[in-house]
Amino acid sequence: MKTKILTHSSDLNEILLAKLNQVGLTGETIDYNRPLSPQLLDAEVLVTGFSNIDKTIIDSCPNLKLVHQTGIGVDNVDVGYCTSKSIFVANVPLANAVSVAEHTLFLILYLAKNVTNTSASATRSSLLERRVAGVLGSEAQGKTLTVVGLGATGLEVAKRAKSFGMQVIAVTRNPFLKKPGIDKAYFVDNIGGPEILSESIARADYVSLHTPLTEDTKNMIGAKELGLMKISAFLVNVARAPIVDKEALFRALSNNKISGAAFDVFWEEPADPNDKLLKLCNFVLTPHIAGWTAESVDAIARIIVTNIERFSQAQVPLTLVNSELTY
Repeated sequence: MKTKILTHSSDLNEILLAKLNQVGLTGETIDYNRPLSPQLLDAEVLVTGFSNIDKTIIDSCPNLKLVHQTGIGVDNVDVGYCTSKSIFVANVPLANAVSVAEHTLFLILYLAKNVTNTSASATRSSLLERRVAGVLGSEAQGKTLTVVGLGATGLEVAKRAKSFGMQVIAVTRNPFLKKPGIDKAYFVDNIGGPEILSESIARADYVSLHTPLTEDTKNMIGAKELGLMKISAFLVNVARAPIVDKEALFRALSNNKISGAAFDVFWEEPADPNDKLLKLCNFVLTPHIAGWTAESVDAIARIIVTNIERFSQAQVPLTLVNSELTY
């Protein structure tokens, strides 16, 4: 089975290839310095990170049978077109939830401690000058965090936020859906569906986004929602950038309608260093690394290889997205 790997992560590529070899399978990484189509011509399986797997790519792979995303989001894959051509699509829904949750708390604390402005003033000669400059941080304890999307990652964020003494509000689809061994209410102080989004944003000191990117969630946080936030509040996004209206965010930040925002995702990746958002001192960007740790990458590779091995044995992948297909 011809497996082609389209990721820019040398660490993941190396681990994937090693794990494939352990089960008697092989894979090839894509050379992005060469034309893509000839390298994909004989692919039966595509493992993709953030590459856009659209109709053009799919049609250039006449033998394609399985597209496997390296994370939970499949917004970069034309799932409908794959389904129409009986191509299975699978993802990795749980492997990096802890890593992303930890990164979320890191961004919250980075904003709380006013690290950007404190670092900028670190060379000032006296404490008095720093005080005059207004670089005081704040504590997370006692602050209200609104978690939008209480899936695997959102739940891990809620757990950690509670340990910091934060009040946690969860806005999530099917808020009272019971999962075996999980009582969502234990980790949050208030929980509700999309109908409480506006009031929950208005109450928050921090709003953290953990929903997939769909037609329903695209630009979900726009001028109206940003306008409801406290002037002292912060927005954190480790999910997908287009969940937020970019122009509305720029206006809110540049006019100090909210205190700041920290993202691990951007609308075009890699981000253009000259992008106007990156010029703002109250916008923080990390380069889509929230889910990339030694532990999560190993787990991601293990799930992908398990699914490819199952598929090679005429079994359905365990994390199938287009579940209407059968082998």
